[in-house]
Amino acid sequence: MSSIARTALNIIKDSNSYPASSPWSASIDPEISFPIQPFEKLLQDLGWSEPLKWLTHWLNRGGTNIASSDWPRGIRSDWVWGLGLPLLSEVERFLTTTTEYVLIGISGLPGCGKTSLGHWLEASARKMNWPIAVISLDDFYLPAEDMVKAMKGNPWKVPRGLPGSHSIELIESTIDNWRKDGNLVAPQFDKALRNGLGDRSGWRRANPKVLIIEGWFLGCPVISQFSEDIEINNDFLAKISKNEIEYRQRVQEALAKYQPIWNRFNRLWHLKASQYNSIASWKTQQEKNMLKERGTSLQGQSLDLFIRMIQTSLPYQSLLSINSNVVARVDSTRKVAWVGRKIDEPKDYLYGL
Repeated sequence: MSSIARTALNIIKDSNSYPASSPWSASIDPEISFPIQPFEKLLQDLGWSEPLKWLTHWLNRGGTNIASSDWPRGIRSDWVWGLGLPLLSEVERFLTTTTEYVLIGISGLPGCGKTSLGHWLEASARKMNWPIAVISLDDFYLPAEDMVKAMKGNPWKVPRGLPGSHSIELIESTIDNWRKDGNLVAPQFDKALRNGLGDRSGWRRANPKVLIIEGWFLGCPVISQFSEDIEINNDFLAKISKNEIEYRQRVQEALAKYQPIWNRFNRLWHLKASQYNSIASWKTQQEKNMLKERGTSLQGQSLDLFIRMIQTSLPYQSLLSINSNVVARVDSTRKVAWVGRKIDEPKDYLYGL
């Protein structure tokens, strides 16, 4: 048995669909530990009632070897089998069952790995000649001068990132125009410009049938009432200041303008942090990588304040309430701990509280 096959077989270990004597029940790959039953229900939603046929389908296309060089930090079998290939299965389902243009969203905290996943999805699709494109909500940040005005007065002194820092009309028109004729014309944003403050850097043109957009608060609903007391998220303990409380309301008002955008998505996948404070280490690592690769990034107090903004600008209830179709819980080491349909997610889950 090949190493690829052994990796694949492990994801349906302990499945009740197979006898105990079956090799499918063997624990082989320690990187894969998410429970199988909710995963099998997800596969059924994606059109695969028999996991063995799904595994065979992707093993025949290369399994973990698909676009393996496009994972920037190396291949992780839990991400390939738990997220990458199911997402490609979602894409394949739409490519083969509808003539309409399909919009899929990926939501997840900064640094969790969604951008790397998006790059891999595009690379894999190219190898199969599938017409898809992956862009970021961040590509729609306002131009530099408008961004400065929009972000003026925020208590975290961040240059971007908050609801309200994007061009809403441009997002809507980009999606709507693409859906008319399949021609995608979207802006590109380079976070390394302006010494790490970022700015627009051109336009991207493509003709995808499936468009994927990723963003850290993508899908977040407006929360009309939220706690203004101390919030505890695992070992993150924050006293929300008066200025932060007041600005939170402005953030919610800005977030309301994004709701018509969320309604345009056909499907939404949520990469949910098992520990909300993981953002600190994730974002720090992300900026270190940018410094190494581009020579500039957020550092020192600017980075600390950006992390603080992510942790406090939106109540965690908002991130928990994303109305996604699929949920993948990612722990502090970015390991996929659970993946399945939103309706099957355990209800007692509140960022470790």
